[in-house]
Amino acid sequence: MPDFAIDYGLLHEAKKDLHDLADRIGPKLGDTAFSQVGSIEYEDSDAVFGNDGLAESFRSLYRIAQHPMSKAESDLRELGDIFGAVADGYFDVDAQIANGMGMMGASLDLDRWKDDKAAWDYLQAHRGDCVPGPDGSMPGFCSATDPGPPPTDSTITTETGSVHTHLTLDENNNVIKEETTVVNGDQRYTSTTTYTPDHKSYTTDTTYSDGSTTHSVTTTGEHGSSVTDTTSGDGSTTHTVIALNEGGGGTMTVTESDGTVTKYTRGDQYARWDEVEKTTPEDDTDYSSYPTAV
Repeated sequence: MPDFAIDYGLLHEAKKDLHDLADRIGPKLGDTAFSQVGSIEYEDSDAVFGNDGLAESFRSLYRIAQHPMSKAESDLRELGDIFGAVADGYFDVDAQIANGMGMMGASLDLDRWKDDKAAWDYLQAHRGDCVPGPDGSMPGFCSATDPGPPPTDSTITTETGSVHTHLTLDENNNVIKEETTVVNGDQRYTSTTTYTPDHKSYTTDTTYSDGSTTHSVTTTGEHGSSVTDTTSGDGSTTHTVIALNEGGGGTMTVTESDGTVTKYTRGDQYARWDEVEKTTPEDDTDYSSYPTAV
């Protein structure tokens, strides 16, 4: 089976091109000889054509074509908006994945620095032990080098953009804030996560490529369990409760601001979440027996 791929950068360019085309042809549609002659008064059009039958035929043609002509500009913009919405949607999904990868990479860099810093600090406290052994070799810890300041910035560069992550640390070099910016062409996604000192809860503010925003507050529990309350820029809310066991399996319940409740389960940390029940405030219908997409 061939791979299915969407170039959201190309779709975003298509949106711009269609909007630019609408901007160019919009004013011209009402300024052509066709529209000028077709829309003038009956007597004037007769004077232009010099024949009543020809003038009437031209006016009939203009009446038939007038609606598509006037609608062309709005249709171009609407088509451009559709392309843009698809592009932004796919970009935002990829950007969230890139956000996670960026934060993971920055955290790994910081962990390596902490190991190097611990080795350097140990050497400073035990320099007197750095003497050659019977075979003339030095103890292994004596080769430690000063790692310098902690790494707080990580950048991944691609052909069309970049993923940049900045870490803010406390006095003990623990992460208290993570800021990630994902750029692809003129599309931009930003996410900022701020942790409490005990790292048991955190807030995340996200701005998506279309300018929409979300604000989330998460409290963590045992085995990766969590409770998250998310508020979107339009005022809608989502309450998500994830209850996990030691193996990573468990349940997830998502409650939307309109009262819709969706429940999921998974067997372990490597399994996908499967929807098992969905109820709405209108009819309280249980959709668990309905077939779901694979």
